[in-house]
Amino acid sequence: MKVSLERYYPRLDHLWPLIILAGLGFYTSLVPLPPNDFWWHLKIGELISTTRSIPTTNMFAWTLPADFTFTYGAWLGELLFYRLYRVGRIPLILFVRTLLAVTAFGLVGYEARRRSGSWRLAAPAVAIAGLMSLNNLIVRPQIWSWLPFMIFYILLSRYAAGQLSRKWLLLCPLLMVFWVNVHGAFVLGPVLLGAFFVGEGIRAALRGSGALPWRDVGWLGIITVASVLTTAVNPQFVGIYGYVLDLMTDRPSQGLVVEWQSPTPGGIANTVFFVSILLLLLILAYSRYRPTPTESLLLVGFLWLAWSGQRYVVWFGMVAMPILSQALREMLPSRYLSAPAVRNKLNLVLAVLIWVPVLMVQPWFVEQSPLPQTYWELVLQGVEPGPLLAVETPVGAAEYLRAHPGGHLFNEMGYGSYLIWAIPDQGVFIDPRVELYPYEQWLDYVRIGRGIRYNELLAEYGVDRVLLNIDRQEELSHALAGDVAWNKEYEDQYAQIWIKDSD
Repeated sequence: MKVSLERYYPRLDHLWPLIILAGLGFYTSLVPLPPNDFWWHLKIGELISTTRSIPTTNMFAWTLPADFTFTYGAWLGELLFYRLYRVGRIPLILFVRTLLAVTAFGLVGYEARRRSGSWRLAAPAVAIAGLMSLNNLIVRPQIWSWLPFMIFYILLSRYAAGQLSRKWLLLCPLLMVFWVNVHGAFVLGPVLLGAFFVGEGIRAALRGSGALPWRDVGWLGIITVASVLTTAVNPQFVGIYGYVLDLMTDRPSQGLVVEWQSPTPGGIANTVFFVSILLLLLILAYSRYRPTPTESLLLVGFLWLAWSGQRYVVWFGMVAMPILSQALREMLPSRYLSAPAVRNKLNLVLAVLIWVPVLMVQPWFVEQSPLPQTYWELVLQGVEPGPLLAVETPVGAAEYLRAHPGGHLFNEMGYGSYLIWAIPDQGVFIDPRVELYPYEQWLDYVRIGRGIRYNELLAEYGVDRVLLNIDRQEELSHALAGDVAWNKEYEDQYAQIWIKDSD
C-alpha cells in the first residue's frame, strides 16, 4: 500500500513563523562573542572539570586576597561551556547558543499558536519577543535558562487550560534540579508556579469560565512546594537564594552596569519593548478577550521585572507575546487568521531553503560567507581562539603579556575576563564578577579610566602596568601619553599596554 507523504508537508501559514525564526537564527549566529561575560565562565568550567570541585574563592584578582569568598552559582552552566569547548571549541558553543535561542523562541511561537489557533498570529509574537531579546543573545550562563523557562510556562499554561494531566507537572521539580545549578534565573520557576497557583485559585474562587477544579488547583500548590524544595539540590543548599538576592541588590551592579538598570528608549530591543507595552494596552482595550487572573498576574509581574532591569526584558517578551496573540485573535476576522490548508512539496522546499542562509553563517562556515565589510569590522578573523570574536577581544595584548609577564596590572573590566581565561597567572585588577569587588574599587576604576587622579589612585593600589581599551578609556590613554612616568610597550587598534618607569 502506497503511503501518502502529503500530510507531512507544511502549509503556507507554517512558513510565517519559520521565516521569523530563521531570521532570528541568522541574527543570533552573527552576534559577536564579546570578551567580557564569557571567558571567565569558561575558565571556571575548566577548573571544575579538571579538579572535580567547585571553586569558592576569588583566585584571579590580585587586588583582593586569593581566598576571598566568591560564589560560583552557575557552576553547571560553566561546566557545560567547557565540555562543549572540549568537543568542538568556540564554534560548537556559538552554535549551541543559536540552537537554544531558536528553540526557545520556537516554543514562544508554539504557545502563541496554541492560544490563538493561528500560525499567522504566532509569527508576530515570535518577532516581537525576539526583537526584545536582542540585548540578551551573547554567550553567557543565562542561555541555559531560556528552555527551562519556556517549558515551565507551556506546561503550566496547558495545565491551566485543562489540556494536560497532573503527571506532566512532575517535570517541573525535576527540571528545577537542572535549572538551579546553571543560572540564577531559576527563581523565575517558583515565580511562574506561584503566579499560576494564586491566579488559578482566584479564578476557581470566582467560578470564572474555564476554572480548574479545586483538586487541580491544589496540585499546582503541591508542585510549587516540591519545585521550591528541589531548588535546594545545589552546592549552596538554601543559601542559593541569598546568592541571587545579593546579585539583585549588589550596589556596583545596580549602579554601574547598564543591563541591571531600567530600560530607556533607544536601540532596537528597548524601543520594541516600549512599543510592545503600547500594543498590549491597545489590544487589550479593544479586544473582546479578557485576561484570566493568572494572565493578569503574569503580565503585571513580568512587566515590573522588565521595567526594573534591561536583562529581564527577555522574560517579559516570552510571557506576554502569546497572551497578546490570544487577545489579537478576538479582534480580527477569521479570514486573517489562517491561509488555505494546502500542503505541497513546494512549501516543504521553501521551508528548507529558509534555513540555508542560517546554515551559511554558522561558525564553521561564516568566514567564507559573503557578508558586508561593515560586519567584518566588528569581528576578528583567523585568530586562534575561534571565529566571531568581537574585535575588542584583547587576543594580541594577551599574547604580549604571556610573552612578557609580570607586574600589578590595571585592566579594562571586559579585558579582565579574557585574561582570566588566557593567562590566569597574570592576575587582574578587576573583571566582570562585579559583585566580587567593593563599590569604592569600582568607583576608583571609573575614575582611573577617565584619567582622574590616575597616578595617585594607581599608586595606592600598587599598579605598575596598565592594559586599557582605547575607545572606552580614551581619557586615560591621552593622560598616559603625556605622562613621562609611563612608557607604552604595546599597542594595537583597540588595546594599549603601558608600563611605569622604574626610575
